[in-house]
Amino acid sequence: MPTPRNHDEYLAALPDPQRRVLQALRQTIRELAPTAEETISYQICAFRDGVMLVGYGATPKHCAFFLMSNQTTKTHAADLEGYDLSTGTIRFQPEKPLPVALVRKLVKARQAENAARLATKAKPAGAKKAPAKVTGSKTAGTKTAGPQRSTTKRSPKSPATKPAPASRKAKQPPAAGKKKPAS
Repeated sequence: MPTPRNHDEYLAALPDPQRRVLQALRQTIRELAPTAEETISYQICAFRDGVMLVGYGATPKHCAFFLMSNQTTKTHAADLEGYDLSTGTIRFQPEKPLPVALVRKLVKARQAENAARLATKAKPAGAKKAPAKVTGSKTAGTKTAGPQRSTTKRSPKSPATKPAPASRKAKQPPAAGKKKPAS
């Protein structure tokens, strides 16, 4: 099957029993997440609401509801007892679709999980950056935040300033025993 461009194309390519069950699943998800974007990801139908929310798909042997979260699967293990599970995936037969109440519960759980995850990553507006790690400097009693440039100005004759042009001869110190002429 060629990669579908959208959910409608995906569903149209399925046999009737799978298409009906997955269309109902799609409708339930759409009711709970009306702003979620429908997308095709890894050749399955998925819903993205800032981050991946849930997805669904079918193989010749079963239909699948993808929670895209092993944590949600573990948290709701009691509700999912009796289903064929793998990491973040619930497999089921079209003749025994997932109950709408279970789908609603799982989608809401995924929304809460994503909201909590995004809240820990988001910084409140106007928040200042965290202060730099304070480390001890070589000077006793002072602390600096990482490497800093010296604010001391160098003298113009310092070797760290521009090198003298090659045409200028370096002044030779007076020879030992000779006096420097007075100026």
